[in-house]
Amino acid sequence: MRDPELMLSLLEEMSKSEDGTLPMPALRHAEYRRCRHHVDLLVDADHAKWLSERRQSVRITNAGYDFLNAATNPTHGEKAKSRYVDLFDQGVSYVRSAQAAIDIVAKAVGI
Repeated sequence: MRDPELMLSLLEEMSKSEDGTLPMPALRHAEYRRCRHHVDLLVDADHAKWLSERRQSVRITNAGYDFLNAATNPTHGEKAKSRYVDLFDQGVSYVRSAQAAIDIVAKAVGI
């Protein structure tokens, strides 16, 4: 099952490093598989990219930063994040839910 909060959390973790990368953690087998699956979903959405075929490290993309910036915006982030989670939970695709969050912030700042 997809977890919208985990996907956002993974993007946040990537963004905290100097080079926007996250090594795949040494977690128990089930936790590792769940984390890796969600990273694969972020890669599918072009919000992250594996750095090698061995998939030991992942990097946030520009599109990933766009979504993360919207969801963590100091003024409008709570509304954007809430909309993202609500839409996602209603069955709207991750990409469309993330774009809705970006649109909320863009509209709020007059774009």
